[in-house]
Amino acid sequence: MSHPEAPAESIEVLWRPGCPYCARLRRGLRRAGVATVERDIWTDPAAASQVRAATGGDETVPTVLVGGRALVNPSVRDVVAAVRAAYPEDAGRVLGSATASPSAPATGRAAAGWTLAAAVLWILVAAWRPTTTWHLAPVLIAAAAPWLVGQELHAGDRRAGRRLAAATIAGFLTAAIITAGLAGVDLLRGPTVFGPLRPWAESLVLAAAAAALAATPGLARVSRAPAARSAWMGEHLLARSDDVVMVEGNVYFPPSAIQPGVLTPTSTRTVCPWKGVAGYYTVTAGGVEHPDAAWSYRHPSPLARRVKDHIAFWGDVDVRVERHSTANGDGTAGQSGSDRP
Repeated sequence: MSHPEAPAESIEVLWRPGCPYCARLRRGLRRAGVATVERDIWTDPAAASQVRAATGGDETVPTVLVGGRALVNPSVRDVVAAVRAAYPEDAGRVLGSATASPSAPATGRAAAGWTLAAAVLWILVAAWRPTTTWHLAPVLIAAAAPWLVGQELHAGDRRAGRRLAAATIAGFLTAAIITAGLAGVDLLRGPTVFGPLRPWAESLVLAAAAAALAATPGLARVSRAPAARSAWMGEHLLARSDDVVMVEGNVYFPPSAIQPGVLTPTSTRTVCPWKGVAGYYTVTAGGVEHPDAAWSYRHPSPLARRVKDHIAFWGDVDVRVERHSTANGDGTAGQSGSDRP
């Protein structure tokens, strides 16, 4: 599939499903605000030929094309620098909001915000009733950062483990510092659940346990090998991506993975107790419409940040795990999510 509509200044990312380096670069470029044209070499023979020409016959991805120059497995900083060099006058328009170094993900700010909110609340209620033990407070403070950071991690992204470890340590230390401060001014005088422990010691135990438990899902996520998945309605491809989110057995695809013309919003809404309000889409495949066969969460709760704007399918949609050993992108049949949110 060619892309004649791509402007001369476009940044083309040549990738393939199942490649963790591709997924990492694409996420980094999106976070940095760099607009790109993504081309899957398994479904675009011209893109595969361009990769082989740039790498001396190998299909090494990701390969990024910028102004006639091919960058093989570059960093986000490399791509931004290449764009500025290739289009010195139009770099601002081409890059959009990108900077030479990607800004910190919004997740970090959200984690800091929730941690601060829980900390302030604990201080206020402890000052209000120092003889009541607010056991949930150190749990929330310690768990907020590792939980939210863990929501943004992806399978195979081992480097992200450092961010998760930093968030876990930061959450526990914040709870420990506030515990020490409250104990120092004699605002921790309530009863304890674990008899032998004093209130300050119990708070530290709860904080440590909460931080570890909140980090566990993220750690398990980055430890898994990435697997590309595709969604089919009969013989019609609806979506393909190696950057999916798995929740409750359903596969959520990023918006960029959805084929053009497949989704049409409907007025249907449902509510999940922990994810929030889901909006639905009619899926069109082969000229046939399937009402409410897909859904997404535009504004999910903090517990479900990972699925924000991602699309899941159900009903007659077949979600498959891609075979990484084939070059044509065919998948092996898997089970599609059968439960609505």
